[in-house]
Amino acid sequence: MTDSRVPLKNPWLAALLAFLLPGAGHWYQGRRFKATIYFGCIVTMFVWGLIIGHGQPVYSQLVARTGPNSPQLEVRSPPTKFAFGYAAQFFVGLPAVPALIQEMRFRRDDPSVTFLDHEISSAFTGVVVEETPRGEKRVPLVGQLQLSPTKEEGSRTVRGTLTVTGDPSGARTLTLGGNIRIGRRVFGAAARELSCSVLTEGGEFQGQRIEGTVDRGFLNWFQAPPDTGELDRLHGSLSRQYDVACVFTWIAGLLNLMAIWDAAQGPAYGYGDEKSEDDGEPAGGGPTPTPPPNPDGASEG
Repeated sequence: MTDSRVPLKNPWLAALLAFLLPGAGHWYQGRRFKATIYFGCIVTMFVWGLIIGHGQPVYSQLVARTGPNSPQLEVRSPPTKFAFGYAAQFFVGLPAVPALIQEMRFRRDDPSVTFLDHEISSAFTGVVVEETPRGEKRVPLVGQLQLSPTKEEGSRTVRGTLTVTGDPSGARTLTLGGNIRIGRRVFGAAARELSCSVLTEGGEFQGQRIEGTVDRGFLNWFQAPPDTGELDRLHGSLSRQYDVACVFTWIAGLLNLMAIWDAAQGPAYGYGDEKSEDDGEPAGGGPTPTPPPNPDGASEG
């Protein structure tokens, strides 16, 4: 409730500041102790949720799977649906705004997955696939990948190498080339899917290709829309820890919603609730005490 002894200054500006950054509205009003409490508790809970959730519990949209292939490799922009948990996370303010920016970048991003416009130097995890009369043979491998488009401005064909590490037979280098398929630039997963052909030393195709993932830049996956496959991976690797991370970020947003209300309206209970003596009752609000009877039975006065 509002009261002259709680200086709210401009309540609407205080509420806006409290929304943008927990505690900022109270700091503007001069309520510094409460501002410190709100900022410390709400921001710490939100950031801790991000940390234990590996930076991925906050996103505004969830990408839907429409087929057997990963949405990262869909030629057309895959459909999305609103993530209801973000309705609570949104009220943390600026710390949750990157999710909206990443959503816009995701929608505006060129959905082409058969074009490479820059050089890639990254760790690679995946398999080498070989066509045999009995079907495909898949051999797991990890290594360091160097890949670049065949033209300076970008191309659908690439060239490069994959230095395989961790192979019992020793380190070896695969020559890569041909057409490429690569995951969307902006996507809610730190791993970016990639596939291209393996060539012979003479540069000829030999019926092999690599399929796996390379690193996606932090600014291209943080709070970006993930798909259900990425959520399955997070639940598999983090188990209940990921659910706890989501709950922490939800609670942080709901707590700041109450802080916004407090900045706009002041304390819910406080000054001004007492009844005055003019109402026929004492300031404490209790009944008027009855004088004790005269033991002599005589009237006073």
